[in-house]
Amino acid sequence: MKKQRQSLLAVDIGNSTIGLGFYPDVSIGKPLFTAALQSRTKLSVETIDKFIHKLVCERSSPATCVGIDVIISSVVPNLNRKVLAAISAFCKVPLIIDYHMAKGLSFDVPHPEMIGTDRIVNVLAGFTLFNKPVAIIDFGTATTITVAGRQANFMGGAIMPGLDIMMKSLTCGTARLPMVSLSRPRSVTGRDTASAITAGVIHGTAGAVDSIVRGIEKECHTKLRMILTGGHAAMVSPFLKKDHALKPHLIFEGMRLIFIRNTGHADNNCVY
Repeated sequence: MKKQRQSLLAVDIGNSTIGLGFYPDVSIGKPLFTAALQSRTKLSVETIDKFIHKLVCERSSPATCVGIDVIISSVVPNLNRKVLAAISAFCKVPLIIDYHMAKGLSFDVPHPEMIGTDRIVNVLAGFTLFNKPVAIIDFGTATTITVAGRQANFMGGAIMPGLDIMMKSLTCGTARLPMVSLSRPRSVTGRDTASAITAGVIHGTAGAVDSIVRGIEKECHTKLRMILTGGHAAMVSPFLKKDHALKPHLIFEGMRLIFIRNTGHADNNCVY
């Protein structure tokens, strides 16, 4: 008898967006369908519900649009209630990630319960992908650097303002600097105010990331495989000196791994 496939919806509740990753078959991991909803505005349960249904139900038969497994990573507790209400009509009770669920990862930090679950999920996926010490650079609302050592041990990292926060701080904190759109700088030397801001923010972020990762490697006597993820990863990638891999959907793969390792589902393809 053919085993029925089990679908998984991964919900990443972040400071800027609610990200969705939908796996029609959790044991395979491909294909992955994604969508993102801006979360900084006041979202209603109805808006979130329609957003989730649009992604999931268009890629499932009516019979399988209910009873889908759900896993949630959240760094915005105030949105949890609305998301839970939105999924209750068609999904099972979700698995809400905390650090205890990161099976295969140990913690060399004093308060793992204080670490954002997005960082935990990403570093678990990155280490599983390469099976070596990794530095995960997540270019989101904040730019975070998260490190796992040789024994899949969470070592810590660094957090700095994200690209959007840098841009807005320049506008809000000065009298005459305008708000400009993020774009790939053509050179390090900006020829006008807008290009100077873009060059400073993107080259500055790339330089900071390179410097911090080198410093961590020196401090820990460990060579790190650098992995980029997050919404602005592709924009910063060309300006980094250190060799790296670009994995824009790393968090969803990490959430899939956590679901499998905590529910006992078979996994035929652990990482993409």
